Amino acid sequence: MNRDQARDIVLAAALPTAFEAACLVGCALAQGRPAAVIEFDRGDAAGRLTLLLTRLGVAAEHEVQSGGGRRRYDLQRVHVPEAQRAATARMIAAAWRQGRQALLGDQALGASSPRHAQRLTLAHAAWRAALLAGGRRRRGDLTSVRLGDHEMAAVLVRAARLLDVATEVSRRPGCVMVAVAGAPGITHA
Repeated sequence: MNRDQARDIVLAAALPTAFEAACLVGCALAQGRPAAVIEFDRGDAAGRLTLLLTRLGVAAEHEVQSGGGRRRYDLQRVHVPEAQRAATARMIAAAWRQGRQALLGDQALGASSPRHAQRLTLAHAAWRAALLAGGRRRRGDLTSVRLGDHEMAAVLVRAARLLDVATEVSRRPGCVMVAVAGAPGITHA
């Protein structure tokens, strides 16, 4: 007996927005946290995720929590209402699966193909999310992001290739660094 569950699918019109949200969630250090709370150390990353989720019909809220003693810091949190958590988690998982498949797929598509145009949009969305939430560092002409997820690193490498930008990947203790040199199309996305 085949009891495969029906997979959730994000419609093509909403895929770039949902995929960028999935990339932001993937870049966030949300391990060990409930799916209802995604934490960032940058306000612009949390604000962008809140905006994307709101566009997708999720009543997400951005909250800032301060902490520390002598060294103060702000923790940026995005909350998803309990009634929408399961559906949001399924949508994020489906968007990640579909976007990853579109970017990593080896299908030869023409330059005028709508699917190829969507791949370019997804490539920009992946890099925008990584630059916001992935621990961006600049050294001269080199911009790098620090990631804990090897799959996200593979997506960024492929996305950069689609955007005609060379990348360098290096391993660091506990993370992977993906770097691009002099790529205004990526670093200013």
